[in-house]
Amino acid sequence: MMAQLPDYDEIAECLNDPGIGVAAAEAHGTLCGLLCTAAQDLPGAWIGNTLADANDQPRQVPVDAYQKLELLYRESLAALDGADMAFCPLLPADDCDLTTRTAALAVWCQGFLYGLAVRGLRDLTDLAGETREFLEDLVQISHAELDAAAAEASEQDELAYAELVEYIRVGVQLFFETANPVLDPAAPPDHH
Repeated sequence: MMAQLPDYDEIAECLNDPGIGVAAAEAHGTLCGLLCTAAQDLPGAWIGNTLADANDQPRQVPVDAYQKLELLYRESLAALDGADMAFCPLLPADDCDLTTRTAALAVWCQGFLYGLAVRGLRDLTDLAGETREFLEDLVQISHAELDAAAAEASEQDELAYAELVEYIRVGVQLFFETANPVLDPAAPPDHH
């Protein structure tokens, strides 16, 4: 069962990015990158930075924006930290056109890579083979775009998109597990 993240459009509204914007995808990608680096200042610093960007816009940020972003943080962490592989990137609904969904997926990957880089992961050559390959793939996906001139997405385009989302979903889950190994419950607590 996939995680029950807040609605994409609700998060977009929190970020002053209604309609076909991709700020919600980028914010969630950044959050997930930070979660994979075990950032200690979450969710406060991420929410503060995310809302600071939204406040630069002329529209008013919704009163409950902080709470919705905090819920997004909690649900994302629970999905990544859970044993049932429930993680899923926050992306526009499948009834949105494929061009918008592809743009959001690309920006989600950019946000994820940014979240990793903010916490010091800049040199992929230090990483193990599969992890490095996954992040290199995300760099490529972050440049993805669909030809807007195409009248309608083909079934093959839809399938390719779904496969990319699944690849990212599983890859990020495995990356998180590698970066944040499950603590042995029999191990004594570490008191500093």
